Amino acid sequence: MTSSPSTTVLVPQIRGTLAHSDRIVLPQSVLEQLLSEAGRESLPSPLTFRLFNPATNAFTHCGVREFSAPESTVLVSRQIASTLGISEKQLQASSSQDGGSTAPVIEISKCDLPKGTFVSLCPLDANYLTIDDNWKALLESALQASYTTLTEGQTFAFVNPATQDTITLLVKTLQPAKAVCIVETDLTVDITAMSEDHARKSVANRDAKRKEQNGMVAIIRKDVPVGGTFSDRSQEYLFELKAWDRSLPLIVKLEVLDAGESSERDIDARAADVYVSVDGHPSKDYFLWSTQSEEKNVISIAPSNSFLAKSEGISLAVGSCVVPLSFLLTVTQAADMAEEESTSALPPDSRQCPNCKQFYSARTFQLHSAFCERNNLVCPHPSCGRIFRRQDGISESHWHCDLDSFSCDSVSTKEKHIVTHHTSPTCICNETFPSQQHLAHHKATVCPQKLHICRFCHLRLAQESSPDSQSDLLAGYTGHESRCGTRTTECPRCNRIVRLRDLDSHMQLHELQRVSAPLPRICTNENCVRVIDDDPAAANSNSLGLCSSCFGPLYSPMHDPTGARLKGRIERRYFIQLTAGCKRHLCTNAACVTGRANSNLPKLAAGEVAAVVKELTQGGKLEFCVDDGMTRRRQLVNWIGDDNEFAKPWICKAVGEVGVGAESDDITHSEVSARSWLAEKGVRITEAR
Repeated sequence: MTSSPSTTVLVPQIRGTLAHSDRIVLPQSVLEQLLSEAGRESLPSPLTFRLFNPATNAFTHCGVREFSAPESTVLVSRQIASTLGISEKQLQASSSQDGGSTAPVIEISKCDLPKGTFVSLCPLDANYLTIDDNWKALLESALQASYTTLTEGQTFAFVNPATQDTITLLVKTLQPAKAVCIVETDLTVDITAMSEDHARKSVANRDAKRKEQNGMVAIIRKDVPVGGTFSDRSQEYLFELKAWDRSLPLIVKLEVLDAGESSERDIDARAADVYVSVDGHPSKDYFLWSTQSEEKNVISIAPSNSFLAKSEGISLAVGSCVVPLSFLLTVTQAADMAEEESTSALPPDSRQCPNCKQFYSARTFQLHSAFCERNNLVCPHPSCGRIFRRQDGISESHWHCDLDSFSCDSVSTKEKHIVTHHTSPTCICNETFPSQQHLAHHKATVCPQKLHICRFCHLRLAQESSPDSQSDLLAGYTGHESRCGTRTTECPRCNRIVRLRDLDSHMQLHELQRVSAPLPRICTNENCVRVIDDDPAAANSNSLGLCSSCFGPLYSPMHDPTGARLKGRIERRYFIQLTAGCKRHLCTNAACVTGRANSNLPKLAAGEVAAVVKELTQGGKLEFCVDDGMTRRRQLVNWIGDDNEFAKPWICKAVGEVGVGAESDDITHSEVSARSWLAEKGVRITEAR
């Protein structure tokens, strides 16, 4: 299908996935024409097109996003426009209402591209290794979300969601053709640097970034205070707590060391704040808990908190609105705080001072009351109670907020409170909040633009809006995970195709089936380790519980209701073993003359054979000789059984499934395979019901 030569390219506003994508928007008439040409046959999926600009002889390939563009118009990204050689001036002309005469014209033709098998890419930015530890997976996600085709010699770009930086790559080599489709295909991706200098610079940038990140975060331990001094208002101290008693609440306490040292400094106890989160680095714009909303510089986090319960550690950040300023940060737990409170319990005869509202013992109350009334002045605000020296009067910097109960003794703290509590900031998701702390909590919890690690694609991406499905909400899926989890994969055990979101429950079903499996039945011959369940006919053809191989020499079609004839055949077989032997090199059967010789056991005298046969026949145990292959299998079963992890029937089942070779190297390989089979399908002794 080739469109009319008057097809006009209109580049829309760059937003969403259309910003960096090869998927275009076509008119409805194009879809109608494609359906008409296809007739009764279905359209190929995905649809791919070739775009050609006659003015520059430039071309590229693309997929289609939808068929909703105005007639004679195709909507493309600036990336495609740049590839086709369309200038910025032409783009502006095509976007204006009177630019029809100067708007660029391209030719669109439907084409069938082969599935790509290999692509070699060259990053154009030397900082590509600093994007993400798993940046190849990030690239895979970007290709799946925004691209349908790749063309050799052209570039494409995607955005790193963590930093919003644009990463551009050059398509150096493609197989099996110079233009391929990358949808629903196994594509091998090779990343090569543009040059040796480019590669060295990339590695150096990556190492420098890792060194910087490792040096930024300090480890804080419970009950071990850490401190620092701010020299710049934009400076932040970052800490990470990795171990604590998860049955007790966490108490985070921040102390401003400079508060009260000098009345001339614009500083008080609320000049610094601590911010806490469980994912990433917290800040004044991103936190779950903060001292901004606390009356004191203390945060208490309950052990039942859902965010704390599922975290491996917590991150803390300390910031200040005044410099220079020194602080001391301590993380304790509720048991320690309870001991401190119990040691500072009030005496039973204590009385409260009517002026400063503090408690004193009856012995010193009169003396303190007279001194306090004469020398101390109390702030008249009903919710304050701040004490000042009467000779100094109430400080001019002492301030009470008219909108809440907050008070402070610093102009900087006052300005900080107004900004954090009484402004209405707007999030990047266009939602407005009554205060900055509400915005910070929103960013750390439900904001669609919050970065999270998807449990399915394992990439750090925006979590998107909450899913509409109630089941997804109950499962704790984010909007991205709800969509990403619908992709399918192959179960490693049963090879069935299942959705990623169902894979965990599917594997749990396999585990339930594994631990509920009945114990395999093995041959009753002491020297045989065959599993009878694999040969149901053998289990029902004899009353001895022997496998087909062991019962074969004893079989007779004659009617034997009492079993006397069978007993006679068993005795005869024992006589043959103890007199003539089986002549097998690996035999270690004590009921066989060959096995006794191989095991350095004395040969039985002629008179002793009859007694031994009688004892074997009446003892209930069956000790028939087996071939050398079965002997090797039995040795392997005994080796694995020495671990006392699995019951012998399960080990016999595993060895029978993997088989045993004739050489010693084959036995070692078989042992590894058998242990792998047991780990996946066997039932451990501790799991047996």
